[in-house]
Amino acid sequence: MTKKQRFMTAVRGEVPDMVPVSPLIHSRYANKVLGRTSVDAWCEVHQMVGSIHHRGNGIVDLQVSLPEGWSSTTREVEHTPEGRITTESTIQTPHGTLTSQTVRGVIPEDPQTSKTTEYYVKDLDDWEIYRQLSEQQLAGIGEPNWDEHLRQAEFMGEEAVPLVWIPSPFCHRLMEVRGMQEIMMDLYDCPDVLRSVLEIRRQILEKELEAVVQSPAEVFAMDICWATGAGLGPQIFEEWALPDVVMAAEAISSLPGKYFGLYTLGRIRQLVPMWVDAGVDFVETFEPNEGDISLAEAKQLYGDRICLVGNFDCVVLAFGTVDEARAEARRCLDEGMEGGGYVMATADEVPADCKMDNLKAMVETVEEYGRYD
Repeated sequence: MTKKQRFMTAVRGEVPDMVPVSPLIHSRYANKVLGRTSVDAWCEVHQMVGSIHHRGNGIVDLQVSLPEGWSSTTREVEHTPEGRITTESTIQTPHGTLTSQTVRGVIPEDPQTSKTTEYYVKDLDDWEIYRQLSEQQLAGIGEPNWDEHLRQAEFMGEEAVPLVWIPSPFCHRLMEVRGMQEIMMDLYDCPDVLRSVLEIRRQILEKELEAVVQSPAEVFAMDICWATGAGLGPQIFEEWALPDVVMAAEAISSLPGKYFGLYTLGRIRQLVPMWVDAGVDFVETFEPNEGDISLAEAKQLYGDRICLVGNFDCVVLAFGTVDEARAEARRCLDEGMEGGGYVMATADEVPADCKMDNLKAMVETVEEYGRYD
C-alpha cells in the first residue's frame, strides 16, 4: 500500500498492511528543521522521517465579497531587535471597528510560537459589530475555491492526505474572536447574544458544507480543541458545540468516499459518546498527560465504530531517549493497533525541540512491529 492508501484504509475502520504513522508536524518543527513554515515544508519533514502527512493549512474556501465600508487589514506594529513581532488585525465596518493583536518571536528557540494578546470582541457592543459582520459575510458568499487544495494534493501525491478544515461556528469562529476565558463568562452573562451570532455563523456553515459536495478533498476535520481544552462540561458542550459537529457529520457521512473527524485536546471521556453517535469517522488525539481516557480504553469502547488517531506522548519526542521513543511507540501499538482503524499520531503538535532521531524511532518501530498479518 502507498502511505495514502494505508491512511485511508485505517480511517474507514479497516485493516491496512501496516499502522499509518502521522506525527503532527507543523510550522514550529518545520521551521526548526528547514527554516520554512509552509505546508510544503511540513510534508518535506514527513518525507525525511518516513511518516505520512495528514494535514493541510486550508479551510473550506468560500469567496466572500463585502460591500463598501467593510474591510479587513493586518499590519506589523512592532518588531524588536530581539525578534518580538506584534501584529495588529483590524476589521473596519460602518458600525465600528474591531481590533486584535498577536505576538510571536518571544521564545528565540521556538520563534513560531504565538499568543493572542487582544481579541476582536471585548464587550457587548463588539459582539453586535461581529454579528453584523457575519450577516454581511453570509450575504456575500460566492463560489468555493479549491485551488490550494489541488496544489497540495498534486505536490504530496501518495505520500500524504491533505485534509480540509471545516470551521466550527462555536469552537472556531466565536472562541477565536473572544478568547477562551472570556467566552466562558459570556455563556452565563449574555447567552442570548451568543445565540444570535451562532445562528448566522451556522447558516454560513451550511454554505460551507454545501461546498464540500463539490470538493475534490477526501478527508475533512473540525478543530474543537478550544472547547475540549477549555474543559467544557458535557451539558455545556452538548448545547453549544455539539450542533456544529452533528451538522458536519450528517452532511459528509452521506457522501461516498469522504470522511469527517475531530481534532481534540484535554478531557474528552464524557464527550466521545456524543461524537460517536453523531457519526464522525475519526477522533484525534487522546492526550496521555492532560486527557482522561486512555487509548486502550477508547479502543475497547469505540474501536469498532470510529478510527482512533493518537496518542504518542510529545514530551518523549523532546526529552526522551531513542529507546524511550521506541517504548512509547510500542505502547501505542499495544493499545490501538488490534483490528485496524488506528493511526499513530502525536497527542499534539510536534514541538520545536523534538529530536529527529526520536521521530525516526517512532516510524521504525511501527515498521517493525506495526504490520498486520
